[in-house]
Amino acid sequence: MKLEIEKRIFEVFPDAKIGWLLAEVKIEPSNEYVESMKKGLIGRLKDIGISQDTMMLHPDVAGWREVYSKMGVKPSKYRSSLEALLRRTFKGDIWSVSNVVDCYDCVSAVNLLPMGAHDTAKLKGDLVLRYGREGEKFYPLGAGDSVVDVSPKNILYADDEKVCCWLWNHRDTRDASLSESTKKALFLVDQAFDTEWKTVQEGLESLSSELEKIGCKTINSGIINAGSPSSEIF
Repeated sequence: MKLEIEKRIFEVFPDAKIGWLLAEVKIEPSNEYVESMKKGLIGRLKDIGISQDTMMLHPDVAGWREVYSKMGVKPSKYRSSLEALLRRTFKGDIWSVSNVVDCYDCVSAVNLLPMGAHDTAKLKGDLVLRYGREGEKFYPLGAGDSVVDVSPKNILYADDEKVCCWLWNHRDTRDASLSESTKKALFLVDQAFDTEWKTVQEGLESLSSELEKIGCKTINSGIINAGSPSSEIF
C-alpha cells in the first residue's frame, strides 16, 4: 500500500505534509494510563497557553479555518479535528471511544496537530490525499445512514473504493474506522501550513511514545511532502 498527496494540493498548500505511523494495536474499551492523560489534558494545554478563550488566537489552530474556507465550506460549521477536540476538552465533554482512539486524540490536542487513524485491513489499494470528485459520496462515522455529497473543492483522504476522511481531517468514514477487531492501524498527522508549536516529526515521535505505553508496537513511520509526495507503507 502507498500513501500519496495529489500534486494539485501543493499548488494551494505548498507546505502540506502527512506524517504516517504504522502500528500493531490492541483495541480495548479503556486504559488507566490514557484516562490519566485525559484528566490532565486541560492542565497541559494551559501550560502551553491554550485555553477556551485563547485557542483561536494560536496560528496552529486558527490556520485550519483558512484551509477549510479554501475547501468551500464554512469553517464555523465544519471544523478541523483539532479545533473540535479542543472545544470538547474545554467544555468538559471528554471523549471515550477506546484506548487507542482516546490516546491519539490526546496526543493530537497537546501537539496542536490534527491526527487520525484507519484500520489497515479495511483499506483497499492506495490511500491518497486529493480533491473530491463530482458525484462522489462520503459515509461518515457515527452518523447512522447519513450520506455526504462531496464537492470537487473538498480535500479528502480516499482509497481505491471509498472516501476515508472528508474535509482533510474533519470526519472519518465508518468503513475504515478502528474497532475491537483491528490488529494493525495507520495513523496520520496532518499539516497544511508551517506550524508554530510542534512539527509533524515531533508529533510522530510523541504519538509513537504514547502508543507504546499502552501496549501498541510501532512498525514504521515517515513523512511525505512536496519534495517526496508518496511513500510505501506496507
